[in-house]
Formats: sequence, structure tokens, C-alpha cells
Amino acid sequence: MRKPSLPTFLKVAVLTLLPAAAVAEPMQEWRCSVDSLTPEQAQARIEWARKCGLTQNLNPAGPNSWFLSGKAFDTNFDWAKEYKEFNTNRAWTGNLNQYNVNYYHAFSKYDNSPMYTVSAETSGPTANYFKWSHTSSRPRTLYPSFENSPVAGSGTQLFPHPTLNNCNLYSDATGTTVWNTNFYVIAYCESSCYAPDQKVLFSDGETNLLQAMQQGREDVITLGANATLDDLQLTQGKVYSYTSETRDSEHLLYHLRTASGGELKVTNEHPVVTREGRLVQAQTLKVGDELLRHDGTPDAIVSVEKSTHFGKVYNLKPESREQVSNILVAQGFLVGSARFQNDDIEYMNRVLLYRGVPEDVLPQ
Repeated sequence: MRKPSLPTFLKVAVLTLLPAAAVAEPMQEWRCSVDSLTPEQAQARIEWARKCGLTQNLNPAGPNSWFLSGKAFDTNFDWAKEYKEFNTNRAWTGNLNQYNVNYYHAFSKYDNSPMYTVSAETSGPTANYFKWSHTSSRPRTLYPSFENSPVAGSGTQLFPHPTLNNCNLYSDATGTTVWNTNFYVIAYCESSCYAPDQKVLFSDGETNLLQAMQQGREDVITLGANATLDDLQLTQGKVYSYTSETRDSEHLLYHLRTASGGELKVTNEHPVVTREGRLVQAQTLKVGDELLRHDGTPDAIVSVEKSTHFGKVYNLKPESREQVSNILVAQGFLVGSARFQNDDIEYMNRVLLYRGVPEDVLPQ
């Protein structure tokens, strides 16, 4: 087989990063909140979906039914070995992107990449099937959620058995009533990351995020699209969606205290803005690092405490998809919205806010 040229590689990288099912509409995100999973449960869900797709829905059956993907490469720059689900009305891994099993699994688990290590599994129910792997994992694993209709919200929500001990879907989360007819993936879901007592800035002041979600608040305050480090313009945006969990689970929290007396408590992977305008995960911060307050003042971290929270966490996405307009104000500090968790993960560790260009150097 002739190996693809580098220009072809770059074109494929651009065109195949995001399955459309991951761009969740409000109803999809509501379904996700009902089918909420911890990161560990999400990992188990995507392994289950891949296993069921491979062992229950290939034609011909078996590990030798692979084909060359056209969506990703192995480390030798050959097309990656892929499998396709056959019955599109009962597909475990997804309903778009040609029902490609490994592609959906890799997209859910790893950072966006067109290149993977491809190898045959050596044990378990999917032994001898080819699998894609990568060294760079998503901060929060995505996972498929199901319904008996391909249009989210138009049918019955379905769930795997809580133990994942079979490939059935059920009309209840407890795994009591088996669903015997068609099912579809209607969303790829992600979890949330604010502790329930944290406050986010809305038009009339700070509001507890849980209360804002319960009240259906839409008037969230974000940075303006043209904000710079010299001019941190705040503007009233609109909430696109809230994310929450219906089941309590354990989360790792970072409690950051600053020299000014400020406090910020978020999950370990929540994006936070530093004084340089860089977006970083909370778990990378240490004493002496400086956070950026909403008025542009840097504020040095004086203590970092880690704790666990057993319960629910919450987040929101503004309507705007502009990166800078997805910077929120939480407890007086600039932080990233839920979009930076996965949708715009490539912006993590990048500088999003820059210094303004002085007027005296602009052409007249």
C-alpha cells in the first residue's frame, strides 16, 4: 500500500477531528445530565460500547473483518485498521462517521489526533481485534448515551446495565427492563467540574451555580471577544446550556487561596487563567503562581489544598463559541467555561489573552 503524503495527512487531520454527535444540543445535554457518569465510569462505558460493537455487530463477524480507516494513521503512516458496525439501527458506538468503532473509541478517550498506535489486543473478549491507543488522554473521557430514536428527546432514554455485564440496553438506569428493539447513540457526554458552593458572575452579581441552573439563568457575564490583558472588558452573554450530574460521585477538588484573601475551589481539571493570560488546569498550579482577577489584578497563590467531594458538580457553556468569550468570572477569578473541557481542549496551556498594541505604534 502506498503511504499517504504529508499534505494528505494534514487535510485528514483537519476534517476528521470531531464527530457531529459530540456537538450536543440542549436536549442532548439534558439527556447527558440524566445519564451522568464519573470519569472512571465513562472509561468503562466506552470500553463496553467498543466491545459490544465488535462482538455483536460486525458482518462478517470476527477480528479479521477490519478495513483501512481513511480517518487516522498508525505510527508507520499507514491507514489505521478499523471495524464498522453493521446494523445501523442497533449501533453501540455511534451513528455517524460511517459507524467506525475504533474511531469513536479513540475520539472519546484521547486528545484530538489523526495518528495512533495500532495493535491487536492479546486478552479479554476483544482479543485479536485491532485497537487504537495514544499517550495523550482527554481531561474528561466522553461516553455514548442512548435513546430509542436517533433524535435526542423524541423517544425513550436507554441505559446499559449498571454492571456492564452484557450488551443489552434498558429503559431504566437500574437495568431492570430490557429494551429489545432499535437503539441509537444520541450524544457523547462529558462530566462537570464546579463544586456546588462556587459562585459565578451573572448580570446582578455572583450566583451559586446550582441555583442559577435551577432558575434557568441565562445572563452570565463573560469576557468580551476583544478583551486583552490591558483591557479586560466584561460583557453580558447568554448561557447555552448547564451540565450537572444526577448521581453523586467522588471528585478531586483544588482549593486555591490567594494573597488578597480570595478563594477558588474547582475540580482538578478545571481551566483557570493565570496572570500571563494562559489557560491551565487547576491541578498544575502551585504556591507562588499568580491567578488573574476579573479586574486584571494578578493574585499570587499562597496555599493549595486538595480534597475529595462526594456529590454533584456543575458547569455551564456560554452561547458564544469565541474562545475569549468563554472565560467566566468565578469567585472573582477568570476561569474557563465547560467548552474548554473537551470542545476546545487544544487551547489548554495556550495564551488566550494578550497585551493590547499601544496606540502610538499603530499606523496613522
